[in-house]
Amino acid sequence: MDLMEHDSFKVPIIILQTVLEEVRHRSLPLYSRLKQLSQAEDKIAWTFYNEFSSETSIVRREDETPNDRNDRGIRVATKWYNVHLEEARQRSPSKQQVAEVPVVVLLTDDAANRKFAEELGVPNARVRDYVAGLADAGHLTDVLAADEQEEIGTTSKRSLLYTEHLSVSSCKAGVASGHFHQGYFNASQYNYLEGSVSVPAFSKPVLLIGRQNMNRAVDGDIVAVELLPQSEWRTSVDEVIDQEAALRDDDPDKSDTEEGKDMDEVEKKAMRHEPKEATSGLRKGGSNPQPTGRIVGIIKRNWRAYVCHIDRTSLSSHVQTGSTMQVVFATPLSRSIPRIRLRTRQAPSLLNQKILVTMDRWDAASRYPEGHFVRSLGQVESKEAERESLLLEFDVPFRPFGRAVRCQDIDDALHARPLPNGNIEAGVHIADVSHFVHSDTPMDSEAASRGTTVYLVDQRIDMLPSLLGTNLCSLRPHVERLAFSAIWELTPTAEVVNVRFTKSVIASKMAFTYEEAQKRMDDRSLSDPLTESIRLLNMLAKKLKAARMAAGALNLASPEIKIHLQSAESSDPIDVEQKALFETNSLVEEFMLLANVSVARKIHEAFPQTAVLRRHVAPPKTNFEKLQDILMKRKGIKLDVSSSGALAASLDQCIDPNEPSFNTLVRIMATRCMLAAEYFASGSVARDAFSHYGLASPIYTHFTSPIRRYADVLVHRQLSAAIDFSPLHASLHSRQRVEHILDNVNRRHRMAQMASRASTEFYTGLALKARETLAGGTLPKEKAFVIRTFRNGISVFVSALGLEGLILFEGAMKYDTEGYTVTVPAPGVNGDLQLSVFDQVEVEISIEKDKNTQRGKVKMKLAGGHAV
Repeated sequence: MDLMEHDSFKVPIIILQTVLEEVRHRSLPLYSRLKQLSQAEDKIAWTFYNEFSSETSIVRREDETPNDRNDRGIRVATKWYNVHLEEARQRSPSKQQVAEVPVVVLLTDDAANRKFAEELGVPNARVRDYVAGLADAGHLTDVLAADEQEEIGTTSKRSLLYTEHLSVSSCKAGVASGHFHQGYFNASQYNYLEGSVSVPAFSKPVLLIGRQNMNRAVDGDIVAVELLPQSEWRTSVDEVIDQEAALRDDDPDKSDTEEGKDMDEVEKKAMRHEPKEATSGLRKGGSNPQPTGRIVGIIKRNWRAYVCHIDRTSLSSHVQTGSTMQVVFATPLSRSIPRIRLRTRQAPSLLNQKILVTMDRWDAASRYPEGHFVRSLGQVESKEAERESLLLEFDVPFRPFGRAVRCQDIDDALHARPLPNGNIEAGVHIADVSHFVHSDTPMDSEAASRGTTVYLVDQRIDMLPSLLGTNLCSLRPHVERLAFSAIWELTPTAEVVNVRFTKSVIASKMAFTYEEAQKRMDDRSLSDPLTESIRLLNMLAKKLKAARMAAGALNLASPEIKIHLQSAESSDPIDVEQKALFETNSLVEEFMLLANVSVARKIHEAFPQTAVLRRHVAPPKTNFEKLQDILMKRKGIKLDVSSSGALAASLDQCIDPNEPSFNTLVRIMATRCMLAAEYFASGSVARDAFSHYGLASPIYTHFTSPIRRYADVLVHRQLSAAIDFSPLHASLHSRQRVEHILDNVNRRHRMAQMASRASTEFYTGLALKARETLAGGTLPKEKAFVIRTFRNGISVFVSALGLEGLILFEGAMKYDTEGYTVTVPAPGVNGDLQLSVFDQVEVEISIEKDKNTQRGKVKMKLAGGHAV
């Protein structure tokens, strides 16, 4: 696929219907790419519907597998095409002028398929052999998948470095019998030699220690795990072990040979795995060991194209220029992905470039996965290359129609007014997106694929075309717009008397930022109806929040920062600060929550099997064990996690009178113990599993942002049908169909969050660099909390900037696992420096190039080696 999409591949292409259908069943993303290829203006490509042609359609034989039948159909179609072209030339009046008929060549790497093609007289070739004869073969060969017949690197006989994987059927049989466990492989972000797999049988993830036990799994793969005997269960080594640092001397040409086995010793040392250190390093049987296991097979790969850069040290010292084929390491942007070996003639020219690399295979005899170069994204640290690499890394669709730089949408409006009976009418009015975006249309399909709008610091990747998102569906002031309204009658104590839902036409009186609304509400000289409505809404919002908190809702926290850009037209950052929150933020939030809960009840009542809902599953109590232990040992505070209400009450008591931000820090750490919320179809889980743990609500959905969330569009359609305004499309009557859509929406939502965080991290680095320049080359010191200790370092959180950083130490250190304390020599100070979780330290911040991302990253170190 990468070959056919390459700019230099100008060969006319015939895509057979048989191939299209087979690709569609194997991979929908690849199918979409193949369809786009046939429609691309810069390609010469046709789709031939051979299954619908009497000359080329075939019937599957009794002794044929579906794959063999498809291969035969492809050969028959290729042969017919060549005969057809020759017959067309013979029939042409000017056939004398047609000196040569084009030859249609069957390209396949399947040796058996080529053998049968030869017997049938069909021109055929291996893809690599065909490309070798093209004009730009050098560049085009780079984008081909690693050849199964040609090993990367040494040609000497290779011994196995890993245990061979069991077949998928054997893995599934083992899971069904209880011998194995199935789950997603999660690579450690701190230690490349550790991973874990969460499985239903255990409250704690199954720990995987060492590359042999992780057995070629890549982050996100669905794997089968076999447990080790309980006597071999371990706990994490609590050490930061970086792949680049540990394996800096690894040779991509020799890492499969006996020489490469020396790296096993490097890894054992890094893991403190030598016999004398087994107890201290792996804490065998420790005070509370995790289930520990090994991967025996891969049930489903999660491989994709990865954003990488060429590791300069892996280039041959005598081949730093020119176009000689060589084997090099590509280092992925993500630390959770191993280095990838690839063959390329372009290595010297690709240095300092962000590139896209696809994994092809990972043999049991290969220390690293093997892949191929796809294309260059541009110079490292250039904003254009960084933006595209970020979007590709997190699989964010960014086709042109939705691009709108820092444009604004207004998808909600509120109103409140006193009623004659002493109660209050309050309303939430949401842009009526479903009026414009109908089910089963091209626009709807695109929105469903995108799933959500993605917010970056300097750009927004819209789910819907900007004409809708920022114009027709945006509730602009003083302009009539279509809306979907939820209107309540509330008592003065904010108790709901009744609620009604209706399609409406509204003309908003004013659009406010949170800060503008806050200033207006606080200005006691203002008493106009608009200001009084804001105050009335705020009074109700406070009581709604108080009722939620009393019911056990959690008031959690996550660090939010604001990047200041040079101007509205510029994407150059100049500073960064913690984002300010106002009382009006809570005002809007409370009414959005009320609307979402009210709508959830209505659509579930109407569609008990297919209502689009959102739930937040209660986290396993074991998720909080470490935080509970730290709080008790370091602060003498007991954290009760028996229920969301008990946790909320406990968090309120996590107070340090000498440090106001301590409570916020604990709430951030508690948030990280939670599971992610998810969308689901109501009929797919039991009724008692609907609840939203964080909000302490028995039922919940998303209704309030259909411009930027596709789940909300579905909810609007269901609510419209529930109030008998319009019929519900057949697809939303199918639970299986709804679940399929929501699986994609959940994935897109997760990836959008990660892309947004990565964008913030990149621009934070640029902003601090700008601040550093303005300050004459030195950033002011910042106070930070220690939030985690390792054997060789600490993780700290700078609350003023909402930043987390890793500080590593060298030399002799003492690590107290039970006390969450690391003791290091203090330079220039008599004695050692002891650092524990929740200690406050002073850090120096600088910006340096990250080894993986190749972009500026915040670097922290202790200021003067002292705790404060």
